[in-house]
Amino acid sequence: MATKENVKRTVLEESLKNKVARKYFEKFDSTDILEKIDFCVAENDPQGYLYYEKEKEYYLWAEAKKKKRDGDDIYKLFVQLILTIGHSEHLKSMIPPKFLGAFDTNRIAFIPYADIQDVFSKNDFNWNVAASDYDTKEFKELYSLVQEKLRRKSCIFEHQGENEELRQFIKKNFKKGKTGFAQIEITKSNFAAIYTRWLNEVKNTIDIDWNLAKKRGILDADFYLADLLSKNNQAVKDNLYVLLKGNHYEYNRQKTELGIQSLSVNFKDNQKSHNNFWMKYKRPPKNTYQDYIIEKRHLLVPQDIREIKGAYFTPQMWVQKSQEYLADVLGDNWQDEYYIWDCCAGTGNMVW
Repeated sequence: MATKENVKRTVLEESLKNKVARKYFEKFDSTDILEKIDFCVAENDPQGYLYYEKEKEYYLWAEAKKKKRDGDDIYKLFVQLILTIGHSEHLKSMIPPKFLGAFDTNRIAFIPYADIQDVFSKNDFNWNVAASDYDTKEFKELYSLVQEKLRRKSCIFEHQGENEELRQFIKKNFKKGKTGFAQIEITKSNFAAIYTRWLNEVKNTIDIDWNLAKKRGILDADFYLADLLSKNNQAVKDNLYVLLKGNHYEYNRQKTELGIQSLSVNFKDNQKSHNNFWMKYKRPPKNTYQDYIIEKRHLLVPQDIREIKGAYFTPQMWVQKSQEYLADVLGDNWQDEYYIWDCCAGTGNMVW
């Protein structure tokens, strides 16, 4: 028998699903209801050729919650979805979606189905439990089994502030024939703009006294460059002030010459935010890009310093848009092929 609380929760979740569908997936078909899966996304079929679920190829099966419960993380929504699928022979017999997903009012997360599919072959597991009961032995066992993989492999976006990045992600990844994540590539044109996003998502998770570092000539931009100019979290350039070394940073003593006692800087959150950020973005692959970015380190000088050194400065969002417009018209290599004159260059933010 439905209680008022259950009815209220259902209405709120339906409202959330409708908003997410309208805001991010308006070009897709998100009308299907597959057993107890909350939200499904497939290719739009305006002609109505696909009559049966089993004929469709889904991009996403997701779990939705209007409001997270105290102490819950988004990985628990994934576990609930996995239990829902594992319980159903019908769902397991269908062509699996490209992604599994989870979302609430604050964020939305994705993981490639291929990265999690081996859990469904677990034979010595009791799938016949209530997927929404987070206190069962089975839920806790499954959470323990997949938590680390979800932490490393899932890609999480905040509804507040990352709408454009999420739309780009959907545009790049919700395509036929695509496998894995198609990341947003960092180029000469956008590396400075993406730095501002790195500041919001990664900087505060680095365990360092930023005021002390600044006094010694080390800026947050140096940690961003350490991230940017690495592969598999290992530095590919040795002419930086800071180097990324797996799960921590190290000062480049030969470069800095600052008499710093400790060479190692760790993450406050076990590198969770850092890993999530670099699931979204693809580091510049070309050596020419890497050398160019090192040369343009001054473009990453913090806003407060730019304000002190110059009466006027160009806001970063304007710089980002100007670079996007120039790349659209002149191509990605416009900075090698053209001279761009900005007669109000100010602190040099728009001198190329």
